[in-house]
Amino acid sequence: MNREREQEYRESTPQPKSRNPRIEQAKRLKTKQLTDWFPVKIEMAHYWIEHEKTQMKRNMTRGAVHFCHFGENIGCEQNEERPVVIVSNNTVNSTSGNVLVVPLTKNLKVRTVPKTGEAVLTKDGKPIPRFQSHYFLFKSKYDFLAFDSAAKTEETTSVSKVRLKEHLGNLDEEDINRLENRLKWSFGI
Repeated sequence: MNREREQEYRESTPQPKSRNPRIEQAKRLKTKQLTDWFPVKIEMAHYWIEHEKTQMKRNMTRGAVHFCHFGENIGCEQNEERPVVIVSNNTVNSTSGNVLVVPLTKNLKVRTVPKTGEAVLTKDGKPIPRFQSHYFLFKSKYDFLAFDSAAKTEETTSVSKVRLKEHLGNLDEEDINRLENRLKWSFGI
Protein backbone atom coordinates (compact mmCIF):
# COMPACT_ATOMS: atom_id res chain seq x y z
CA MET A 1 0.00 0.00 0.00
CA ASN A 2 2.81 2.45 0.82
CA ARG A 3 4.52 1.75 -2.49
CA GLU A 4 1.21 2.37 -4.29
CA ARG A 5 0.88 5.80 -2.64
CA GLU A 6 4.50 6.59 -3.43
CA GLN A 7 3.91 5.63 -7.08
CA GLU A 8 0.72 7.75 -7.23
CA TYR A 9 2.65 10.71 -5.84
CA ARG A 10 5.46 10.31 -8.35
CA GLU A 11 3.02 10.03 -11.25
CA SER A 12 0.99 13.08 -10.17
CA THR A 13 3.99 15.29 -9.36
CA PRO A 14 6.58 16.20 -11.97
CA GLN A 15 9.88 14.84 -10.71
CA PRO A 16 12.86 15.99 -12.76
CA LYS A 17 15.62 13.43 -12.58
CA SER A 18 18.78 14.71 -10.97
CA ARG A 19 22.06 13.78 -12.51
CA ASN A 20 23.68 14.02 -9.10
CA PRO A 21 24.05 10.56 -7.49
CA ARG A 22 24.26 12.10 -4.00
CA ILE A 23 20.87 13.77 -4.47
CA GLU A 24 19.31 10.58 -5.82
CA GLN A 25 20.69 8.65 -2.84
CA ALA A 26 19.30 11.27 -0.43
CA LYS A 27 15.89 10.99 -2.12
CA ARG A 28 15.89 7.19 -1.77
CA LEU A 29 16.86 7.47 1.91
CA LYS A 30 14.12 10.05 2.61
CA THR A 31 11.55 7.86 0.80
CA LYS A 32 12.54 4.94 3.03
CA GLN A 33 12.39 7.07 6.20
CA LEU A 34 8.95 8.44 5.32
CA THR A 35 7.69 4.98 4.37
CA ASP A 36 8.95 3.56 7.68
CA TRP A 37 7.30 6.43 9.60
CA PHE A 38 3.89 6.03 7.96
CA PRO A 39 2.79 2.88 9.89
CA VAL A 40 3.86 4.48 13.19
CA LYS A 41 1.82 7.57 12.35
CA ILE A 42 -1.20 5.38 11.58
CA GLU A 43 -0.76 3.59 14.91
CA MET A 44 -0.66 6.93 16.77
CA ALA A 45 -3.77 8.12 14.91
CA HIS A 46 -5.62 4.94 15.82
CA TYR A 47 -4.53 5.29 19.45
CA TRP A 48 -5.97 8.84 19.43
CA ILE A 49 -9.27 7.58 18.02
CA GLU A 50 -9.52 4.87 20.70
CA HIS A 51 -8.45 7.14 23.58
CA GLU A 52 -9.59 10.62 22.56
CA LYS A 53 -11.35 11.44 25.84
CA THR A 54 -8.35 10.33 27.91
CA GLN A 55 -5.93 12.27 25.70
CA MET A 56 -8.07 15.43 25.86
CA LYS A 57 -8.00 15.26 29.68
CA ARG A 58 -4.23 14.85 29.92
CA ASN A 59 -2.94 17.56 32.22
CA MET A 60 -0.39 19.53 30.22
CA THR A 61 1.08 22.70 31.71
CA ARG A 62 2.93 25.67 30.29
CA GLY A 63 6.66 25.24 30.86
CA ALA A 64 6.51 21.45 31.13
CA VAL A 65 9.18 19.51 29.24
CA HIS A 66 8.08 16.25 27.60
CA PHE A 67 9.49 13.88 25.03
CA CYS A 68 7.62 14.36 21.76
CA HIS A 69 7.49 11.94 18.84
CA PHE A 70 7.64 14.20 15.76
CA GLY A 71 8.18 11.37 13.30
CA GLU A 72 9.98 11.98 10.03
CA ASN A 73 10.62 15.49 8.75
CA ILE A 74 10.55 17.25 5.43
CA GLY A 75 13.33 19.77 4.86
CA CYS A 76 14.64 21.35 8.08
CA GLU A 77 11.68 20.52 10.35
CA GLN A 78 12.56 18.92 13.67
CA ASN A 79 12.04 15.17 13.63
CA GLU A 80 12.32 11.96 15.60
CA GLU A 81 11.72 11.85 19.34
CA ARG A 82 13.08 14.83 21.25
CA PRO A 83 12.29 16.97 24.28
CA VAL A 84 9.94 19.92 23.85
CA VAL A 85 8.71 22.74 26.07
CA ILE A 86 4.95 23.33 26.16
CA VAL A 87 4.35 27.04 25.56
CA SER A 88 0.58 27.25 25.04
CA ASN A 89 -1.39 28.71 27.92
CA ASN A 90 -2.99 26.42 30.47
CA THR A 91 -6.55 27.20 29.32
CA VAL A 92 -5.71 25.89 25.86
CA ASN A 93 -3.79 22.99 27.37
CA SER A 94 -6.79 21.87 29.44
CA THR A 95 -9.41 22.18 26.68
CA SER A 96 -7.65 21.22 23.46
CA GLY A 97 -6.30 17.97 22.06
CA ASN A 98 -3.28 19.91 20.80
CA VAL A 99 -0.62 21.99 22.53
CA LEU A 100 1.98 24.43 21.24
CA VAL A 101 5.54 23.24 21.76
CA VAL A 102 9.07 24.50 21.22
CA PRO A 103 11.48 21.71 20.27
CA LEU A 104 14.84 21.37 22.00
CA THR A 105 18.12 20.41 20.37
CA LYS A 106 21.48 19.49 21.85
CA ASN A 107 23.22 21.41 19.05
CA LEU A 108 23.98 24.75 20.68
CA LYS A 109 24.87 27.46 18.17
CA VAL A 110 26.78 30.01 20.24
CA ARG A 111 27.72 33.60 19.58
CA THR A 112 31.44 33.97 18.95
CA VAL A 113 34.00 36.77 18.85
CA PRO A 114 34.60 37.35 15.12
CA LYS A 115 38.38 37.75 15.32
CA THR A 116 39.11 34.82 17.64
CA GLY A 117 36.15 32.49 17.17
CA GLU A 118 35.88 32.13 20.96
CA ALA A 119 32.43 31.80 22.53
CA VAL A 120 30.88 34.94 24.03
CA LEU A 121 29.96 34.16 27.64
CA THR A 122 27.62 35.64 30.23
CA LYS A 123 28.85 36.85 33.64
CA ASP A 124 28.09 33.31 34.87
CA GLY A 125 30.35 31.80 32.20
CA LYS A 126 27.49 30.41 30.09
CA PRO A 127 27.50 30.68 26.29
CA ILE A 128 25.10 33.09 24.57
CA PRO A 129 22.94 31.88 21.66
CA ARG A 130 24.01 33.01 18.19
CA PHE A 131 20.37 33.39 17.14
CA GLN A 132 17.86 35.62 18.86
CA SER A 133 15.18 32.94 18.40
CA HIS A 134 17.13 30.41 20.50
CA TYR A 135 17.14 30.15 24.28
CA PHE A 136 19.61 27.94 26.12
CA LEU A 137 18.60 25.58 28.93
CA PHE A 138 21.47 24.09 30.91
CA LYS A 139 21.73 20.61 32.39
CA SER A 140 23.37 22.14 35.49
CA LYS A 141 20.03 23.86 36.26
CA TYR A 142 17.65 21.23 34.84
CA ASP A 143 19.09 17.84 35.68
CA PHE A 144 16.23 16.11 33.84
CA LEU A 145 17.82 17.24 30.55
CA ALA A 146 20.30 14.79 29.03
CA PHE A 147 22.24 17.68 27.44
CA ASP A 148 22.57 21.44 27.52
CA SER A 149 19.81 22.33 25.07
CA ALA A 150 18.66 25.12 22.78
CA ALA A 151 14.94 25.88 22.61
CA LYS A 152 14.30 26.76 18.96
CA THR A 153 11.36 29.17 19.08
CA GLU A 154 11.38 29.63 15.30
CA GLU A 155 10.23 25.99 15.12
CA THR A 156 7.24 26.36 17.47
CA THR A 157 4.49 24.01 16.34
CA SER A 158 1.14 22.59 17.36
CA VAL A 159 1.15 18.87 18.16
CA SER A 160 -1.45 16.38 19.28
CA LYS A 161 -1.18 15.40 22.93
CA VAL A 162 -0.86 11.80 21.74
CA ARG A 163 2.65 12.66 20.46
CA LEU A 164 3.75 13.70 23.96
CA LYS A 165 5.38 10.99 26.00
CA GLU A 166 7.29 11.07 29.27
CA HIS A 167 7.14 14.25 31.38
CA LEU A 168 10.74 15.17 32.20
CA GLY A 169 10.29 18.24 34.40
CA ASN A 170 9.28 21.90 34.42
CA LEU A 171 11.03 25.17 33.67
CA ASP A 172 11.01 27.85 36.34
CA GLU A 173 9.06 31.09 35.82
CA GLU A 174 12.18 33.11 34.96
CA ASP A 175 13.11 30.80 32.08
CA ILE A 176 9.49 30.61 30.87
CA ASN A 177 9.40 34.43 30.71
CA ARG A 178 12.71 34.61 28.84
CA LEU A 179 11.57 31.89 26.45
CA GLU A 180 8.34 33.87 25.93
CA ASN A 181 10.40 36.91 24.89
CA ARG A 182 12.15 34.78 22.25
CA LEU A 183 8.73 33.55 21.06
CA LYS A 184 7.47 37.12 20.72
CA TRP A 185 10.55 37.99 18.69
CA SER A 186 10.09 34.92 16.46
CA PHE A 187 6.42 35.75 15.84
CA GLY A 188 7.10 39.47 15.36
CA ILE A 189 4.84 40.39 18.27
